Amino acid sequence: MINLFRVFKFALQGFFRNFWLSVVTITIMLMAVLSVTLLMSMDYIKETTIKSVENQIDILVEIRPNISREEIENFVLELDDLDEVDDIVIISPEQNRELFLQNNTDEKVKEVLNVYADNENPFSYSLSVKAYKLSQYSNILNFVNQEKYSNLIETSDIDTHEEIINKINSIANFLNKYSWYITGIFLLISVLVIFNTIRISIYTRRDEITIMKLVGAGNAFVRVPFILESIFYALTAVLIVIAISYPLVNLVQPVLNSYFQGDQVINLVSYFNSNFVEIFVYQLIVLVVLNVVSTAIAVKRYLKV
Repeated sequence: MINLFRVFKFALQGFFRNFWLSVVTITIMLMAVLSVTLLMSMDYIKETTIKSVENQIDILVEIRPNISREEIENFVLELDDLDEVDDIVIISPEQNRELFLQNNTDEKVKEVLNVYADNENPFSYSLSVKAYKLSQYSNILNFVNQEKYSNLIETSDIDTHEEIINKINSIANFLNKYSWYITGIFLLISVLVIFNTIRISIYTRRDEITIMKLVGAGNAFVRVPFILESIFYALTAVLIVIAISYPLVNLVQPVLNSYFQGDQVINLVSYFNSNFVEIFVYQLIVLVVLNVVSTAIAVKRYLKV
């Protein structure tokens, strides 16, 4: 127990003795951890944004004028039998008229309706059809566009938002590609810095180490404080990133809420809470392993034990 206490004591002394060197070491590790955390957050934002866009995709089926509600409902029953169909909404002529007025703020466009009497409605029924997956819309369109439904259906159209989704993917892929390079550079620098930090720590404590060896200290007793010191660097870096991340996420969250609404709202706080182990604990493990390996090499090379 006494030896264990002494090992921790020596490790803490080494951690604080070269304070500014420790600050530099922790800063480099912090940048690496922060880079990975940002990459994971961006990937979550990308996936959630694409899901949000996909949820807005549907097939708009315009029904020919003078088609009865009963005929439309019979067609809906046939369409609903398709395995690809998730939901079908019947939009009445009155609802289509209201949507037209809401989506067209130009008064000149609205004046087109003035040629019709108050009891006349130029709009017909339409259907909004949603699929379970984006890839299933082509099958639904093929079904709707069959010849036997030509007397019932005026047009059918789909906006897959392909351009938006591709743009989101291209931006995310670009950032991911080059951000991983930056992260790799930080990790490489971290290994070099921790290696040299331990080397300097050994050099500044060489007399102390010599005395410990003379009074019978074992190899493990000499090595372990340096290994613990490197672990303190990794732990401190990750704790600082955690301390930075949550206030930053809480600051950004209201902005995200204003842009993304509905079921697929981006909730970074919830994402960080539910993936805490994957985001922070795994990074801590990787840093500890890198630091311990670097320290072991430094001790073996520069400490004659």
